[in-house]
Amino acid sequence: MDIRSFFCGASSSKSPGHSSSSDTEDKIDSNQSDTEFLEPSPAKKRLIVHEKHAKERLTTHEKSKKITASSRKYNKKWEESFNWLMFDKNFQGAFCKVCRKRGISLQRTGGTWISKPFTNWKKAIEKMKIHAKSDIHLLSCEAEMAAATALQEGSVIQQLQQINDEEKLKNRMAIKALIRCTHFLARRHIPHTTNFDELIDLIVSCGAEDLKGFLERARLNATYTSKVAVVEFVEAVGLWAEECLLKRLRQASHFSIMADECTDVTTTEELSIFFRWVNMDGQPVEHFLDIVPLKATDAKTIYSALVEFMKDKNIQISKLVGMGFDGAATFSGKHNGVQSLLKKISPHALFVHCHCHLLQLACVQAANATSGIKHVYITLTTLWKFFHYSPKRAESLKAVQQVLDLPELKVVKPSDTRWLSHERCVVKAVKASYSAIVTALNNIYEQTHAPEALGISKALAM
Repeated sequence: MDIRSFFCGASSSKSPGHSSSSDTEDKIDSNQSDTEFLEPSPAKKRLIVHEKHAKERLTTHEKSKKITASSRKYNKKWEESFNWLMFDKNFQGAFCKVCRKRGISLQRTGGTWISKPFTNWKKAIEKMKIHAKSDIHLLSCEAEMAAATALQEGSVIQQLQQINDEEKLKNRMAIKALIRCTHFLARRHIPHTTNFDELIDLIVSCGAEDLKGFLERARLNATYTSKVAVVEFVEAVGLWAEECLLKRLRQASHFSIMADECTDVTTTEELSIFFRWVNMDGQPVEHFLDIVPLKATDAKTIYSALVEFMKDKNIQISKLVGMGFDGAATFSGKHNGVQSLLKKISPHALFVHCHCHLLQLACVQAANATSGIKHVYITLTTLWKFFHYSPKRAESLKAVQQVLDLPELKVVKPSDTRWLSHERCVVKAVKASYSAIVTALNNIYEQTHAPEALGISKALAM
């Protein structure tokens, strides 16, 4: 029973057993009023139904939206058409790896593709095409290509360094060619200071492109073709050859030394030094190393020069096992000679008197004891003096040799202390140009009536 019926029932004072028609009517009215109070009006019913349908439609739309959103996602195949595209799992969105690397974005895009992930998969293709054509993306691509090119070719400094290295290599090849030319002239005893320029011009004209390019690029004062440069090249080649020989000499277990003093054209006393050792192939080799100027020609000075030379060249004197000098007391003296002083440093070193020098001295002594051979030696010496001290007579001999088509040989002075000097004088000069010498002597006698010419001619005819 509701509240209204309770109050209506309470206001009635009639007993239960005495009901009347009025009571029945009151009940019917009461039931009608209750029905009107509990059930909504038709307008309200329509409003309720409308709201219900609206809620259903809203729920259906939300479900449809969720289904659509969950069915669209990032497609890996997009990267085939847009190589700048990348997907970041942490942000669950797409980025432009080129623009993101530079970190520059447009304000109107809100940083999308760069600092903010792109998630609008429905319009993905359209937005990707728009971004690919944007100015900021094109600038980023150009910067990326420039960076890749710089990484491949190196920085500006590295490129300049590479160019500098290539130029150094070309210059070295050119200098190498110049040194080879100098070495060619020196080995053939051709004056290098006067023939170097002409030789370089000849080589360039034959197609030496490296050398030609070097001479064209170099300054006029840096072509390395002057006389000073040629002399420096010769000295450089000499130092290189000396270092190569010293390196082999230092590797030898033992060595021997040979030396002899002489006087040059400037009357300067000099000491020529040779070394002999066994190389790595087991073959004995002999090489000239240096000419040392001497302040004096006594034994102590020569000994000091040899010891100082070996110390300067880092040659171990303890490896010395042999010495070869001439028979002069300065070298071969048993008490104060050079060989005796060296033995104090290397006691096991043996001194050997030069056999060629001994043989020459023996031959000269035997020849002087024989009148016939002595007369030949005197004739050869007189013949040398006759042509050597007169350029006019030497030119006359040369003219006769040309007419007779004979080799243009000069008469060599025979020496009692120089072995093979008689062989060079007699065999190579006199014997090879005998007819030319006799003809020249006769012509000179007919022109000048010089008795020496007639006497030498008769002596040679005997």
